[in-house]
Formats: sequence, C-alpha cells, structure tokens
Amino acid sequence: MTGAVRGAGVDDGGRDDAYDDLDEWEPVLPEGVPATPPPPPESPAAGSGVRCPGCAALVPPVTVRCPRCLARVGSGEPGRQRARGGPMPAGARAVLYFDTLALSLPVLPGEPLRLGRDPGWAPDSANSFREQTTVSRRHAGVSLDPDGTVWVTEETGGTMNGTWVNDTPLLPGERHRLRHGDRLRLGRTVGCTVRLAGEGPC
Repeated sequence: MTGAVRGAGVDDGGRDDAYDDLDEWEPVLPEGVPATPPPPPESPAAGSGVRCPGCAALVPPVTVRCPRCLARVGSGEPGRQRARGGPMPAGARAVLYFDTLALSLPVLPGEPLRLGRDPGWAPDSANSFREQTTVSRRHAGVSLDPDGTVWVTEETGGTMNGTWVNDTPLLPGERHRLRHGDRLRLGRTVGCTVRLAGEGPC
C-alpha cells in the first residue's frame, strides 16, 4: 500500500504545516545586533587632518584618540590647534610645530600662548602635554609684540628640566626672541620648530 505524498496533488484537508509559506518568514536577529552595519567613519579631507603619533594614520584635527591604535592625538578641542599645512589663523604671526606630538599651536596677538601641564594656566597645551612629565605644569609663555616680534619666557619660578632655544638654556623670567626656524625645547624630550608668517613655509 502506498501512502499519500504531500504536494503530489493530494488534498491534506487544509492542515497547517510549519514549513508552509517559507518566503513570508522574517529574519530575527539576536537582541542588540543592528540590522545593518553602521557606516564607516568619514575620512578627513586631504590636508585637513593630523598624523597620529602612534601609527601615523591621518585623523581629524580635533580627535582625542586615534580610532586605529587609540594613541592620544590632541585635546579634542579645536582651540589653537592647527593641522600642518593648513591656513595660518587670522592675526597669527607664528606657529609652534611639536612634530613628535602631532600638535601645532599658533601665537596670536594679545593672547600669550602658555605652555605647560596645568589646564587652568595653559588651556591650549595642557591636555597634549599631560603625559609629558619633563614639561613643568607652568613651563613657559610665548607672546607676540605689536611690532610682530615673537618672544618666549620661561616661568619666573623656573622649571625642573629647563627651556632651550637652539640648545641655549633660558634663564627664568628672561625674554628670548624667537626667529623663523628656531628650535624651542621644553625639558629633555618635548621640542617644536618655530615658523613665522611670511618668512618661509608654515
């Protein structure tokens, strides 16, 4: 005796089968799994980013940590920070390029630039110098005179590891003029190159 085969023209009496209408099933994803993957982060426009000090990836200039290696890149606030090769900020006469930190700080008229690890005293640089223990909390200030000359002054109380311009140590409280191409060093390991507007590539 041969039994009836489902789907072979035999009426099954309208029986509901778990396998009917497979094309109407909806996929169910585990809780917390997005239906579609999020879009990749936008890449910074050419020339608009800074290089990560950890992996050399190009990241947006206001990034706090590199998305690739999580190395600290900057303060995460635009502030004075500027990507190298970008336009000189309005009124800026000089820019300090801290090449090992992927950090650029312009010197603006009437706004002395303070360099140190104290966020209340040096808000534009403290976050970037936070892990640089050779930089004092209140290390030095850079100012721009009305005639366009740029000066650096080590704090009056002195610093633990000193301040140098082209390997010449500075005395606490004494102003020293900065010129295009000078190397300014804070402590043993943190240094920058001085670039003056109109006197070479900035």
